[in-house]
Amino acid sequence: MRTKLHTILFLFIAILFIGCGESHNNHYAIVLREKREAPKVESKESKVDETLLKANQVINEKEIQQIKGYVERRNWKMTQLKVGVFVEELEKGQGEIINSNSIVKLDCKIVLLDEKIVFDSKKDGERKINMGKEQSVIGLVYALEGKAVGSKLRVAIPSFLAYGLIGDGEKIPKRASLVYEIEIKDVN
Repeated sequence: MRTKLHTILFLFIAILFIGCGESHNNHYAIVLREKREAPKVESKESKVDETLLKANQVINEKEIQQIKGYVERRNWKMTQLKVGVFVEELEKGQGEIINSNSIVKLDCKIVLLDEKIVFDSKKDGERKINMGKEQSVIGLVYALEGKAVGSKLRVAIPSFLAYGLIGDGEKIPKRASLVYEIEIKDVN
């Protein structure tokens, strides 16, 4: 009985070694290697998406260059943030600091690059910006964060960080860059 058990064990180990040798065809590994080495075929949708993305990047860069030219012609000393917003702090405030959860009350004047005034707090009333929920002019959130009550700013925002492709449906046209003159009145 013991000899039979040893014989069976020996045969099992022999079959195991033979089955795991180099001649063994590991189909799953071959399929994975072939997928990895095969040339990638792009779908029509991914080609279209890539083309649209490149076109959008070109348009956005052109708009940034228009804003730079506008700023240079006026000799403004604006700093461009990484996201594309231009900011100049005209007067540093001493009050409460704006954070991502603040609700900010401000007086502002909004002008298009063609000098058309589209909003003025003197006529239209103060604006409230909820920093955590602002959706229409996200560029304003970037410009205001970290500033203090009492600050006066000049901010230029490209359309892709403002009202975008459609404008506001009233005074702000589609793809319009906006220039804000802001005084921060209060922060909650």
